[in-house]
Amino acid sequence: MDTTLRDFYYYYKPEVDTVKKIANRYLNLDTLSDSAYATVKGKYFYELKFNNKGGLVMPIIIKWNYKDGSSEIERINAYVWRKNEKNVTKTFAKDKEVASILLDPYKETADINEKNNTWNVKDAPSKFDVFKSKMGGRGQSTGGNPMQKAKK
Repeated sequence: MDTTLRDFYYYYKPEVDTVKKIANRYLNLDTLSDSAYATVKGKYFYELKFNNKGGLVMPIIIKWNYKDGSSEIERINAYVWRKNEKNVTKTFAKDKEVASILLDPYKETADINEKNNTWNVKDAPSKFDVFKSKMGGRGQSTGGNPMQKAKK
């Protein structure tokens, strides 16, 4: 067997390199200093996951509605999709507690399905849920049987 024909990839083992990187990523972590802790103390953290269902890369425009009645619009450049054009996860640190979030409030992007652009602390029930709650279950009585009425 002629071993002179062996090149770099004969000896290269990529899975060994990645296992070493994953195993060592927590070794150099230090505890958070008091000054660094003071910068994040009292903040509210929100992690938003965005899906690009249409395939067209667009900027992300977020309207934050706070519980005190104020609001803020934040624009994220389309460059955020550079690593993965299907899914993006962003974490936001806010000074106030958020009541609701609205994507693309002024309809500036090419979004067709606007039903999935909101998040509320108290989501209102859909029309179907309201209709379903008015209807009794199949085969169920609505007022109780005569024996239950007699006990009252």
